[in-house]
Amino acid sequence: MELVTPASPQAAQALADQLGPRARFIAGGTLIQQEWDEPRLAPRDVCYINIQHWPETWPITLEAGTLRIGAGARLEAVRRHPLVGTHAPLLAEAIAQLGALGVRHLGTLGGNIGWGMGDAAPVLLALDAEAELADGRREPLAQTLQRPVRPLMVAFHLPRADRHGAVHAVFEKVGYRAAFSPARLRMALRWHDAGRGCALSHAAVAAPDLPVRRLAAVEALLARTSPNLATLRAACLADALPPPLAAIASRLIAGHCGLLTPP
Repeated sequence: MELVTPASPQAAQALADQLGPRARFIAGGTLIQQEWDEPRLAPRDVCYINIQHWPETWPITLEAGTLRIGAGARLEAVRRHPLVGTHAPLLAEAIAQLGALGVRHLGTLGGNIGWGMGDAAPVLLALDAEAELADGRREPLAQTLQRPVRPLMVAFHLPRADRHGAVHAVFEKVGYRAAFSPARLRMALRWHDAGRGCALSHAAVAAPDLPVRRLAAVEALLARTSPNLATLRAACLADALPPPLAAIASRLIAGHCGLLTPP
């Protein structure tokens, strides 16, 4: 195992490009350690690139039209930050359900998003977040997460509530009761307006072995009709959710859209 500390995000990205599959970015390390075989020894052939020491990856600030959250910000710091509470309360809510307090003090937002299956990832997709890359470019986070090899993300940009209006959204996390195990499904839903109903504009999910994604078929279905539970489930299957997760997701969506008939 090798651990290197580049001088800048640009140098870190250049090194990762050079090393190819051997390279792994590491900050808090709470997720990477779970990949190691017992007795939790790091693989010999991996080069870990330390990305936790650059000041530009830490702050949470307001910019012209966005809330900028550094990818190196610790999850608990993000959850408790007043700017996040004002402009992205759904993100704070999701992080509050993420792991134990000790994990949130170590883990970073960038690590949770880069993993592709974390609680924060569907929330940022539902909020139309952009990723700021090492070279300073910004692109839709959905585009970044679809890349075969994910680049280093320096920060995330979310629309400001005082410039873009309030966001009407919910976060759902489904798991086994009283079980210390990964959640079965994480979902963020967003509506066009406060009336909610079938005016759903964004639906994003993540699950173990199911990288985060927008549910395009579900969004298209709700844009043109008021579906029933069966058609919602079919749309979830069309979005490549496994049947058990499609059943869970469709029922959650139907419930939040007011489509479930009371007994």
